[in-house]
Amino acid sequence: MEKRRVGLRKKFGQDMVLRILSAVLAVIIWFILSITLYPTIYLTVDDVQVELRLEGTTAGASGLAALDYDKDTLASVSISGMRYAIGSYTAEDLEAYVDVSGVSEPGTYELDVKVKAKNGTECEVLKISPSTVKVKFDFIKTVTIPLQVRATSISADEGYTLGTPVISPETVKVTGPSKLVDTVSYAVFAIDQKKVLQEAYTTSDGKLLLYSEDGSLIDDKAFETDYDPISVNFPVSFLKTMNFTFDYQGVPDNFDTSILKYTLSTESIEIMSKNSDILNQDSIHLGYISLNTINLEDRVTFDVMLDSSMTSTSGIDSVTVTFDPTGFVSKEFTIPSSNIKVINVPNDKMAVLSTKALTSVTIYGPQEVMETLSADDLIAQYDMQASELDNGSYTRTVKIYAPHVSTVWCYGSKEIVFTLSDKPQPPVTGQGTSVLPNMPRF
Repeated sequence: MEKRRVGLRKKFGQDMVLRILSAVLAVIIWFILSITLYPTIYLTVDDVQVELRLEGTTAGASGLAALDYDKDTLASVSISGMRYAIGSYTAEDLEAYVDVSGVSEPGTYELDVKVKAKNGTECEVLKISPSTVKVKFDFIKTVTIPLQVRATSISADEGYTLGTPVISPETVKVTGPSKLVDTVSYAVFAIDQKKVLQEAYTTSDGKLLLYSEDGSLIDDKAFETDYDPISVNFPVSFLKTMNFTFDYQGVPDNFDTSILKYTLSTESIEIMSKNSDILNQDSIHLGYISLNTINLEDRVTFDVMLDSSMTSTSGIDSVTVTFDPTGFVSKEFTIPSSNIKVINVPNDKMAVLSTKALTSVTIYGPQEVMETLSADDLIAQYDMQASELDNGSYTRTVKIYAPHVSTVWCYGSKEIVFTLSDKPQPPVTGQGTSVLPNMPRF
């Protein structure tokens, strides 16, 4: 019984080997017969990418470029060929391209699509769908145009001012059909944000728009733009209105400057600055007016000098001071030598006056005061306190004023001549007393 089972298994194994060999042999025979009896096959390959190349063509050499065509066109290609050669073809094995051999000038063309095997295998193209592609050709031009900013909804808060936006880069390159490119005049970076600023703000959130010379928006689909990332800075400055002021110089201690009535051609100025210190400043100081230059007829004009951190938004570069002469008169006096003084002479020096009198001294003041004013009320004084003079003769300008009248002043300047010398040493007596020589001195 056991021997019979072994024989059956052996016989079954032999049958299986024979069956496999038969199947392999059948395939081989089928393949040989197919090649021999049916060598040519017909095949349709889908989704073959259609390419358009201008290198080495007349169009490319002429500077033409292909525009307005579907760069993603896919073709369905029916081919025939030897089974062993094309039987396994896919879209990767075929090259579909646009025939541009007949293109030499700008225009719109309906061009044939052609197909060939990438590996050079011979095959017959039976059908291509689509068989043609519509392509527009034109000369391409690149221009650099200025870039502007438009941000109508960005403003500065009260007490601040918004400066001119600074855009970077300042230009963009636009490439496209030459005739269309020639219509582009400028570009605008449009920022559609609403903000009220108290400090500088920078953004890159916007849209690039192209405009013609007459301000018409141009469809940018036909163009390529080349530019660095765009950013716009909005500078914000503090804004403040300040009054103009000035001071008098060369004013006697007792003089009342409030009697001088005047008007300014401009009372105030609007200032902007990025420095917050402007908030602590209330006025702009114009400068000084010497009291002895005021005759109530001439005007005094100051140039407005601002700190380097300040800018005027008012366009004011000068201010004129005009004095009101109403109620004032002038009168000339002669000041005698007795009223000419050299004061604060060093203890070891003496000043001997050479000037005998000062004539034609013009004094201004209220009419009622001037009616009673006399030369005896006036003093001409030179103060040596800040002087370091050696012995010799000197000519110096004196200050002229009325010690007991606070509403008059001298117009113009006067000079005196005096001699400075060492003070004589008193002779020494046996009793320790001295006698001074009798001479005029100060």
